[in-house]
Amino acid sequence: MGLIITIILGVSFAAWLLLIWHYRRVLYALWREPVLRHPVLTIESDDWGPGPKSDAQQLHRIAQVLARHRDGHGHAAVMTLGMVLAAPDARRIRSENYQHYHRVLLVPQRFPALCEVMQHGVSSGVFALQLHGMEHYWPPALMAAARGDTAIQRWLEGDDLPRTEELPSHLQSRWIDAVALPSRPIDAVEIKAAVREEVETFSALFGQPPRIVVPPTFVWNETVERAWAAAGVEAIVTPGQRYEARDRDGMLVAGGGMIRNGDSGVGEVRYVVRDDYFEPALGHAAEKGWAALAIKSRAGRPTLLETHRFNFSGDPDIAEAAILELDRLLAGALERFPGLMFMSTEQLVRRMCAVDAELVETGLMRRVGVWLLRLREVPRLYKLAWLTGVIVPASLLFFVTRFFRADASVKSVLPAAG
Repeated sequence: MGLIITIILGVSFAAWLLLIWHYRRVLYALWREPVLRHPVLTIESDDWGPGPKSDAQQLHRIAQVLARHRDGHGHAAVMTLGMVLAAPDARRIRSENYQHYHRVLLVPQRFPALCEVMQHGVSSGVFALQLHGMEHYWPPALMAAARGDTAIQRWLEGDDLPRTEELPSHLQSRWIDAVALPSRPIDAVEIKAAVREEVETFSALFGQPPRIVVPPTFVWNETVERAWAAAGVEAIVTPGQRYEARDRDGMLVAGGGMIRNGDSGVGEVRYVVRDDYFEPALGHAAEKGWAALAIKSRAGRPTLLETHRFNFSGDPDIAEAAILELDRLLAGALERFPGLMFMSTEQLVRRMCAVDAELVETGLMRRVGVWLLRLREVPRLYKLAWLTGVIVPASLLFFVTRFFRADASVKSVLPAAG
């Protein structure tokens, strides 16, 4: 009997070692990812750029909502604005029969109300500006499409400042030529020139260079990334993956492996993950944001909620409902998550990378507990842990770590997210 038990234990131990070795990169990556001590919430809103005066009015109302909600440190709720610096000058493009591209820049002389409300929001701490792109498309691809596609011509005829949200999704990708599918890469020389132009334009418009970039439709490659890093960009907002192309059906094609918060890219640029959504115009209610905040906080991660301009512009009833739902989201988040912290993505990245002790957990047992929770998110690993019996010592270790969780704000989240 003793020999049998010894054999069983030996086989089990060998299986555990094999499992750990096979998943060693995942285990290390999840351990290396920063563990936050407090729930962190940032609203990330994309596609803001040249537009009608009503956009400025809506941003003013959003700023008022954000300013009403403050965390325990007195910081107002923050919405990052992913800035599109230019729109197509549809009138001039039409006048030249779609042969040449012209743009309208987001300059105060042309859009005084919009620029004023954004700058006031930045100075009051409720807005933080991020680079989305010079345009939300690759201009040569747009013009090639316009010369051969009547739908794109109608888009350019509908408004002198047409909304890029209404373009086919594959054409909204800036860093590929997607006029024909599958997409084609853009020449590196053109990419470098375009990055330099958009960074210089952002700096001229807003008085400081962009530190955070949100790639349109999350499509970019190492050439783009290297150019951003050389221009002083500190971090890239990702969905946890880099997409580099569009296939024959216009679907995104991934390149590289999984991206996690704090990972380094080309030129030491950092990554941050945004994979939760709050789109009231699509039916997303505050409860969706609270659920995301619970899951992310339980895993020691920040919650970056993705939203877009279309929720707050356009149909007045939809826009009004979106603003009310944003208000409810923030109020409910403060009520449900003690210790909640509001901050911009730039602040988050800098504090995570600096291992700010107020924000980032350094205690071994707390990190071990969160690490074990994160491992449950890897479905195959979790299943194999059950099959090999690793789940038993892992569960015992997780139980022990519960006695080392001193932070009340984190402790309060854990039971609710199970």
